[in-house]
Amino acid sequence: MNRRPKTLLDKPLFNDWALYAWISVPVSLVMVWGMVVGNLRSGPGISELIQLSVRLSIPWLYLAFAASSLQVLFPGAFSRWLLRNRKIMGLCFATAMGWQLLFILWMVILYSDYYANEVYVFTDLLEGVVGYAFLMAMTITSFKFGRRYLSSGSWKLLHKCGIYALWGYAWLVYWYAIFYYESPDAIDYLYYLTGTLAWGLRIAAWVTKRRRQALRTAVAS
Repeated sequence: MNRRPKTLLDKPLFNDWALYAWISVPVSLVMVWGMVVGNLRSGPGISELIQLSVRLSIPWLYLAFAASSLQVLFPGAFSRWLLRNRKIMGLCFATAMGWQLLFILWMVILYSDYYANEVYVFTDLLEGVVGYAFLMAMTITSFKFGRRYLSSGSWKLLHKCGIYALWGYAWLVYWYAIFYYESPDAIDYLYYLTGTLAWGLRIAAWVTKRRRQALRTAVAS
């Protein structure tokens, strides 16, 4: 039997929990450094840390969102590795967003006036609550102890709806930053464009699978 040759990406050091450590530890160290050099005694200072945590989380969300599409469109060592570690990418995203939740609660509890007057928008709050509900449910059910409470169909539905909801919320944040803020940052454009690309890959992969299925049906008939 011919076996696929091993690549660097097949090594245990770059997969599963080792990969999680490679990503989540630096992310957490950056957040700790942000706390050291930032201003934790003001609402604007906490707001900057919230923004930092989001910017550190987005790449892992987009990679998890695009993993299956890349495997369909560009099968190879990298796409196999990414699909194999899609759960890890999602957990890295959840870790970074855990930092965001910490600082949101910090602001609401300690700087409630700043939050009420400068940050609070009902639609943002509603979208955030829905996003965190999906994220927590997806995180818990990524492990056996949580997954056992769902049927296979329910688990797939939760994770499919959840990844689309989280991608959509993140993409809209940067869409809004570009088209409504006066001076968007370069990273706003980067995350808006890469989020759009991730969506485009999903569409292209769907079309590709439909064409392949139609071809197989035609050949079989």
